[in-house]
Amino acid sequence: MQTIKNNLGEINISIETIESMVSLNLAKVKGLVGSRKTIVKEITDMLIGKINKKNNTPRNIKVEIKDNNIFIDLSIIIKYGVRIPDIAWDIQNRIKEDLIKEIDSDAREINIHIQGIQFPKKAQSRKDLVASNLFVKVF
Repeated sequence: MQTIKNNLGEINISIETIESMVSLNLAKVKGLVGSRKTIVKEITDMLIGKINKKNNTPRNIKVEIKDNNIFIDLSIIIKYGVRIPDIAWDIQNRIKEDLIKEIDSDAREINIHIQGIQFPKKAQSRKDLVASNLFVKVF
């Protein structure tokens, strides 16, 4: 349990609770495909045996509370064509508003790490690639 002080007193809250709140917010964001663990995080979790069976919160959400400040790091995958600044701002705003509403505290930092982009399956076929069509027409 971590302690967060606000203008009304103290709140004792677990990091897993904040991770769950963030995870629920991510489910509402359009253009967000999902998330995945970084390879370093997967290896670290395996080595130290940190397998969280009872909590279904994705491990792509990292929450730290230091000196009464909340720090959040998110690793996400977005759809092709989505403007990265727009989706990052949307995620940061949703999380910030939810934290203020639910625990009367704000996050000091909400860092977004784009782990990948999901391309449409149609564009992945060799026939549909623009470069291959141009190559045929030029030569």
